[in-house]
Amino acid sequence: MIKPWLIRRAAQHQLGNLRNLLAGEPVTVAPLGGMNLDRDDVDIARRWLKDRHDWFDRGPVEQYQAEFARWNGSRHAFAVMGGRVALSACLHALNLAPGDEVILPGYTCVVVPNALKYAGLTPVYCDIELETYGLDAGVVEATITPRTRAIILHHLYGLVCRDYEAILKLAARHGLAVIEDCAHATGAEYRGTKVGNRGTVAFYSSEQTKVFNTVQGGVAVTNDDALAERMRQYWERAPYPTEGHVQKLLQNVLLQYYGFKHRQRWWLGDLMDLIYGESRFVSTTPEELQGLQPDDYGCRMPAPIAALGLNQMRKLDRYNAQRRETARRWDAWCREQGYQSATVVPSSLPVFLRYPVMVESERKQDRAWARNELRVDLGVWFRGSVHPLEGFLPECPRAAQAVASCVNFPCLLS
Repeated sequence: MIKPWLIRRAAQHQLGNLRNLLAGEPVTVAPLGGMNLDRDDVDIARRWLKDRHDWFDRGPVEQYQAEFARWNGSRHAFAVMGGRVALSACLHALNLAPGDEVILPGYTCVVVPNALKYAGLTPVYCDIELETYGLDAGVVEATITPRTRAIILHHLYGLVCRDYEAILKLAARHGLAVIEDCAHATGAEYRGTKVGNRGTVAFYSSEQTKVFNTVQGGVAVTNDDALAERMRQYWERAPYPTEGHVQKLLQNVLLQYYGFKHRQRWWLGDLMDLIYGESRFVSTTPEELQGLQPDDYGCRMPAPIAALGLNQMRKLDRYNAQRRETARRWDAWCREQGYQSATVVPSSLPVFLRYPVMVESERKQDRAWARNELRVDLGVWFRGSVHPLEGFLPECPRAAQAVASCVNFPCLLS
């Protein structure tokens, strides 16, 4: 039986559509997520929902890991249920001890410091630069202490970090590991090499808002055989998610495709919501927002999610090229509006998960202008220095500037 609250939600959405239509405003706009799902992904999800006897078969997962490693130019890859879990696998591989300090950007998602805390490590926030929103190498060097063991370097919004080389050299000089956070940047390159292959270890995400989409998922990689063995130990000990959780993720493929991608999403999205809306997936749980480790944290990837990942990878280069093409539109918009366009580091090839722009803070607070003038959903990553928590880190003033003013545009348009 369809729950009354789902019916109310669908009715409210359709009333909103009618109001927009009567006011001459767009009924649908280019969304921020879900545009990398296609009918073939829906077919895969439906096929696995119908036949569950091989959900925990290792074969598709090992095939996915091998294909990701080949495509990414990495020697070893391990597929798990989330970029945050892949980060946990990286931390395990590095054999860090409780109390060790790890430097990370003061402009990040809460799941990153959480992974450190779950491992007994001490997060040390460091300010960013405002060109690519990555770590500032000069500030990093001043932040290193005798207890520092690693640096998390991220490639945010799909841009290659401005101080990529400088931080790698700095880490080598101090004997520190570099963990590359490539959650936003799967497929980005620097000097012909995909990001994630120049640090010590790296992690990627295929969560529903990322460059490629299995609703939930992540991959840890390394080119070091000894570290790979420790990653493998982590992976082998990791449990599978429950059947109920896998079912929920597969149903969310349908929710996203019909809600965001289909040409008739204005009504098909509500229809799917009536059928599957109780299963709608939320990436960051209430426990994680409180810094607590969820009971189902740390799972390996099951076969249906790996099958989606394999299919997504076949389209990844094509979709990344489309993102770069859309970025040219936003470059032109920035020139017309007098804003600084996104910074592309020389010798780099970004993927533009989203296109970041620093605007007036009031334009970030009221997003209606983007919907009405540009017919797009406007992204507001980040609402705080440690997203999605609100508030600022006093030691990271430039990150606070980005929180106040950085908006981000979708780069896959219908």
